[in-house]
Amino acid sequence: MFRLPSVTRSTLRYSSVSVPWVRCQATAASNTPLTRGESSLPQASVSGRRRSRKRVATQQSVAPVQVEQDWKSLGLKYDPATLPIEQTLDPNERDFTEEEYAATLIHGRSVHAPFQHPRTHDIPVANIHFRSHHVKFLNMFTHFASHAAASLGIPISKATALPTKRTLWTVLRSPFAHKKSQENFDRKVHKRAIKAWDAHPEVVHRWVTYLRKHALPGVGMRVTTWDRIPVGMGSSPALVRDDSLENVAVKAPAKILELGKKIAAEEGPAPVKV
Repeated sequence: MFRLPSVTRSTLRYSSVSVPWVRCQATAASNTPLTRGESSLPQASVSGRRRSRKRVATQQSVAPVQVEQDWKSLGLKYDPATLPIEQTLDPNERDFTEEEYAATLIHGRSVHAPFQHPRTHDIPVANIHFRSHHVKFLNMFTHFASHAAASLGIPISKATALPTKRTLWTVLRSPFAHKKSQENFDRKVHKRAIKAWDAHPEVVHRWVTYLRKHALPGVGMRVTTWDRIPVGMGSSPALVRDDSLENVAVKAPAKILELGKKIAAEEGPAPVKV
């Protein structure tokens, strides 16, 4: 037989307490706002508060303009805060560009194959290798990565299948009755690769960061990127080699030989024994 725990009900009741009228008047007087003449604060602090309020108000009004100038100064055509754009694109009514298609919210676009941007200079910028034990998850994430690259305007290759790595273990089936029979266990690691060309390093970094943020469990990723500098950067005075970082031990034998010759020249030839 189960017993329910006893529930204790609070028997406290709030009763009205008589408050003196003088105390009510004092409380009301303390809650009333003070005028400028009755305030005990110095007038400079009050004016300073008013100035700070005006300054904050002007900063809040200038903030949207600064944001607009920021994304326009980067050469962007659309405001990132308004993307994706909700509009209807009908090829029968008007022709639209790939840029408008990528910036528009289109339901079901991820089901189709991603758009392959043409390569312009054939300069490799990144290689991404995907690994997983499940082919379904691997194909899903490579499809997602290809769509993300197409939305960022990165020319990429299709997901290429690499050789599957298989590891085999042979162990005893049982240490007692079935010790003469053996059992095999294997592990398969499936691989895919995607190459990217002709993209800005910041765009590639944003693409890789987006893939890491929305990584699929069970799929590993290895990224290889290249950073390039303009021609003639080595001759600039800012990148002159610092001698303080040079390994002193390499030139130690030459310095020891030079010091020995200097000591021999100062002390003169050795005395001749008779």
